Amino acid sequence: MRIGIRWKLGLFIAALLALTVAALSMLVLQGIERKQLRDMEAKLAQQSELAEIRIRQTYVTGDRVEPLTFMRRQGSALAAELGQLTGTQVVLYNRNGEEAGNSVPPAGGKTPDVSDTLAYALDGQTAYERTGLIVRYFSPLQGPDGRIGAVQIRYSMASDRDFLTDIRLLFRRAGMMALAIGALLGLLYLTGFTRAIRKLKDAADRIRLGRYLVKQPVRRRDELGSLSESIYYMSREIERNFGRQKQFVNNVSHEFKTPLTSMLAYSDLLAMYPDDEAMVAEASGHIRRESERLYGMVEHVLQLSALDKYDPWNDADTAEPVKLHELLADLTDRMQALAGKAEVTLRCGKLQQATVMADRDSLSHLFTNLIDNAIKYNVPGGEAAVSLQAEDGWAVVRVRDTGIGIPEEARERLFEPFYTVSRDRSRQTGGTGLGLSIVREIATRQGGSIDWQANADRGVTFTIKLALTD
Repeated sequence: MRIGIRWKLGLFIAALLALTVAALSMLVLQGIERKQLRDMEAKLAQQSELAEIRIRQTYVTGDRVEPLTFMRRQGSALAAELGQLTGTQVVLYNRNGEEAGNSVPPAGGKTPDVSDTLAYALDGQTAYERTGLIVRYFSPLQGPDGRIGAVQIRYSMASDRDFLTDIRLLFRRAGMMALAIGALLGLLYLTGFTRAIRKLKDAADRIRLGRYLVKQPVRRRDELGSLSESIYYMSREIERNFGRQKQFVNNVSHEFKTPLTSMLAYSDLLAMYPDDEAMVAEASGHIRRESERLYGMVEHVLQLSALDKYDPWNDADTAEPVKLHELLADLTDRMQALAGKAEVTLRCGKLQQATVMADRDSLSHLFTNLIDNAIKYNVPGGEAAVSLQAEDGWAVVRVRDTGIGIPEEARERLFEPFYTVSRDRSRQTGGTGLGLSIVREIATRQGGSIDWQANADRGVTFTIKLALTD
């Protein structure tokens, strides 16, 4: 049988409340018992002191006789008098431990055996013994010439016990009432709590079925409200990512279709005019260029896929200190041939020493793509320059070109996959429209950033910031 969270939490709260009431009542009752005991001891001590003063006064003001004789003559009268003063039974003993007076003689002449406790009083100590609800308090009696005897004062704890019983019953009733009210209020609160959980579950099920949320399923100012907000934003992000993936697949299909169509067309021409050398040379050249372009797109798609599945900077085996000044100098030197073929001057500006913690291969992809774009989208006789500076804890790399620039309508979509500023230029140079997407992904995963701005004369400058190592 499945028990819902509402009942589980309700039972837990009820049990917790019951334990709290039980513990509180136990502590209060123990405190009352200790207070009653202290009050009893103080009252009996006061009454025994009153008895001692009255007996000593009688002993001093009367005929001075031996203490045993005094207790034999005056014991009964003094016990009766003290019993009336204290409102309880008083028993007097001489210094030999013999009973000399009793304000309430026992029925049938029987008296309980109190010899052990009496011995403490005759030895000069105060002591008491308890039998059921009856307490017998013993205290020594001192005269001017020494110990006269001892006094026993009887105290009944029946009223104290009745008071404790009433308090215990009151706690029991109050506890049951608090438990019932607490359980009811807790159940009402938990009903709303579980209703919110069910709404969140239904929202998660809708997302699983592709029915994305248009508003938050639950609005609360607590953790459930935060969870609801997170589920809502997750739904929006999933919807956006699926939309991007769909667009990405459409773009891939379209971009792959164009070179494949061209290759098929020229293949048909080769089959139709196998003896036309000029046609064969032209068709072969077009097929090779389209094949290279198609290969480049496949490589870039694989790079994007790898970035989605693997984060090299979270792996201690791939992250390493990379000297950016050396890496940029090496990449610039290696791409001189490409720049020369495009009639573009590629040079290194000022390269300050800077080291970052990163994956060297990924940074090579990042800067290779930027330098490649600076060459491809340049003009004959143009220039591309790479510089590096350390600024406020960041390594700032700038790649500047004097090329065709970026029109106003393209600036918002510049980093979108397969988007190119000039499709004709991209086909001529073999561009795929994926390079800047890869650059932004790598820079973001490194904890850095990429930005760009138009130059004052012509062309653009891309700026990459990566955190310097300590």
